[in-house]
Amino acid sequence: MNKKEFKPYTYLIGWTSLNKFYYGVQYGTKANPDNLWNSYFTSSKYVKEYREFYGEPDIIQVRKTFDSSEKARRFEVK
Repeated sequence: MNKKEFKPYTYLIGWTSLNKFYYGVQYGTKANPDNLWNSYFTSSKYVKEYREFYGEPDIIQVRKTFDSSEKARRFEVK
């Protein structure tokens, strides 16, 4: 099995019918955009609650990738 390349990224999760959106970042050692909504479902307790109550979001987008964790984390707060 190939080890996935480390690639920190920011992402957008949203429920358009509820007008609720979450912008996040994955930057740990397992960060890779291929993980989003496959093995990584955000660390947000709010997203977890929304998924449990309203179901899966209709928007799941990788917005930007980075070559370092620090750059990804700085971008997320913008």
